[in-house]
Amino acid sequence: MKIIFDIGANQGQNLNYFLEKADVVVAFEANPDLVLNIKKKFKDFIDNGKLVIENIALIDDDNIEKINFFVSGGKGITSTLFPDNPNEFEKREVKCGKASSLIKKYLEKYKISEIEYIKIDIEGADHLVLNDLLINNVLAKNLSVECHKPEVIELLLKTQYKSFKFVQGGNLIFKQNIEITTKDNNKKIINFDKHSSGPFGDDIPGDYYDKNSILPFFLNNGFGWKDVHCSLEKKNDLKNIKYLSSTHLSGFKFHLKNILPSFIKALNYHLKLFLTKIK
Repeated sequence: MKIIFDIGANQGQNLNYFLEKADVVVAFEANPDLVLNIKKKFKDFIDNGKLVIENIALIDDDNIEKINFFVSGGKGITSTLFPDNPNEFEKREVKCGKASSLIKKYLEKYKISEIEYIKIDIEGADHLVLNDLLINNVLAKNLSVECHKPEVIELLLKTQYKSFKFVQGGNLIFKQNIEITTKDNNKKIINFDKHSSGPFGDDIPGDYYDKNSILPFFLNNGFGWKDVHCSLEKKNDLKNIKYLSSTHLSGFKFHLKNILPSFIKALNYHLKLFLTKIK
């Protein structure tokens, strides 16, 4: 039995795809208006138990029961726990919970030991949830996380994940006419909404890269709507990104300034591991 956890379901842009990939999909979304829409749109899947949707903000602290969530206007695509300017948002108090605890609850409920995929896209709080999952050893076969902050890179460099793909948000090459493999190992062509995270794992067109490519990618491209897709499996013929791309030379110093602290922390971490091994 395959299970997927959608952390930051938003408008449910990915749910049709996830339901093709897993027997059960558990979606978490903090915006109550979007949750109501998802419940209407996917009522049949909810009624037959294939989809569970929780109106909850995921954080890294079990002791907090409610938290302020800031809802943007329009379709609420960029609603967040941590707005740059709170005055531009509508403040709502919502229930919150710890991601690792909730995921473990559902694994126990369905008697599942292996997670097919976890998607993390929660507009600025991604590093908090990722850290919570990692320190509590909640690992999925496939993981994706949006990178707005260098803390995400620092965490990924310490993980057990071995193979990586990088997806620029809004790039329709990764979202149009994509051949996917369903949970039943059938092939199917899918088009994704431009605001969706798109496919994951082997469904993403292109090569996998090694862990040493994470820092070079962000040195060359900076932060923002960029998803790192991770696999626990070491894929064959992993590619490597060089540290400096001539096409991104002008922005290199700017990106380096933002990423350098995490780069130094990562080097220190790997050095400690090395010294421990040779003692």
